[in-house]
Amino acid sequence: MKKIAFADALAHVKAVTPVYATRFVPLEAAAGKVLAEPLYAQYSVPLSPVSAMDGFAVCAAETKAAAENNPLVLTHFARVNTGNVVGEAFDAVIMIEDVEFDGSETPTEITIRSPIKAGRNVRATGEDIEGGRMVLPAGARLRAFDIGALAGYGITEAAVRSVSVGVIPTGTELVPVGTMPKAGEVVESNSIMTAAYLREFGVDVICYPPVADNQELIREAIEKAVSENEIVLLSAGSSMGAKDFTASAIADLGEVIFHGVRMKPAKPSMMGIVQGKPVIGMPGFPLAAQTTLRLFVRELLEDWGFAGPKQETLSAEAGCDIGSDEDIDEFRYAAAAEVNGRVVVLPQVRSASMQMNGIRSNGYIHIPQGTKEIKAGETVALILNVAADELKDTILLSGCYSAGSEQLVVRAAAEGIRVRFGDITSTDVSMLKTRGCHGVCVTEGADLSELDGIPLETFALGDGTLLLMRADADDAAASLLRRIAGGAA
Repeated sequence: MKKIAFADALAHVKAVTPVYATRFVPLEAAAGKVLAEPLYAQYSVPLSPVSAMDGFAVCAAETKAAAENNPLVLTHFARVNTGNVVGEAFDAVIMIEDVEFDGSETPTEITIRSPIKAGRNVRATGEDIEGGRMVLPAGARLRAFDIGALAGYGITEAAVRSVSVGVIPTGTELVPVGTMPKAGEVVESNSIMTAAYLREFGVDVICYPPVADNQELIREAIEKAVSENEIVLLSAGSSMGAKDFTASAIADLGEVIFHGVRMKPAKPSMMGIVQGKPVIGMPGFPLAAQTTLRLFVRELLEDWGFAGPKQETLSAEAGCDIGSDEDIDEFRYAAAAEVNGRVVVLPQVRSASMQMNGIRSNGYIHIPQGTKEIKAGETVALILNVAADELKDTILLSGCYSAGSEQLVVRAAAEGIRVRFGDITSTDVSMLKTRGCHGVCVTEGADLSELDGIPLETFALGDGTLLLMRADADDAAASLLRRIAGGAA
């Protein structure tokens, strides 16, 4: 099947008709869930007229003659507190502050100086809601503060929309987590990562055991997962190699909608429909699988009403030149921080197999199809996976990541300071010219001629690694970095 554009693949994903199951959950576990059925009050609230104030229940008609210059003594009344039933003989409540009496718990008479209207300070039967009336319709998302009201209306459980996602890892080379892999073996970590991410959306997840690279076994696994879930994800097997059987297995059971997307990473991403349910194939490389989850599965779940972890998109400045292929959409892992009052971003090394790229990143950038290069200083879209406020307290470094620079990260972390590294294979020191980062780590003897004329500070980090900073950098993060780096070499 021909690879399609990312925008077209996303449109196919968003066009999938939602498939929901219904399950009943106790009220205390229902916050954040979407109702599958309307909720109705089990009884009227209040059940009978009750006092809205501490005071005295009276018959309003008997108070008409009261005036400031004509105090009226009443003997027909009942003392009530807030929430007490107001008897049938009374139709109003006078606040205790507006009554003169002897102060006892059971006075025999009270004096008032103004009349009161019928219904005043009395909550009528069903004033809040009448028994049998709808509280919330199907499709409403339950908020935490809805729960108390629902409990007060006699509701103890709710029928909510439920989605279960089945995750099937494939590959003969997979070994369990905790196993020391042999040459050619791979620890099966994608399903653990996928399940952790999906549960942030409030959906159920079933992780199936790994399936060997065999079309019949993969087809049987998909068939079983489709019968037990509303969405099915397959990890690995979505490429077009000799041992990649996901597409053909889906085709046996349903329809392949797309197989291959002009994007990086996650080019082998695919989607099919089996029994009306989406079956999505993710690449085996962990960062590529994460990209499929973020860009396709997240959109699918959010369209179906399941909100996931917050994402913020900012305009950022490229801290260096960033190349790309013109015929793809690229989603590049990146590290960002506030540098000299601007949000600056540095890309990670271009590799879907290096999970440390994800560890070192706090977001990613989208380089649209048709863009060959983003020049240093140009604006890029930065999609954060951390709170934007963190960028103010983050140190952004580039250059070599050695044992010495790692110790700098350790010392910073001990003080609660975040350090993010951009492309650790870069030997480019010109970023200090344009203030594209807070510092650059280099090896002793590195060529610094490009920085002639730039005031520099140099710190020895050990292991032959030097940290270079601009001597005139004066933002808060630069000051922190000087202190943590220690004395100048």
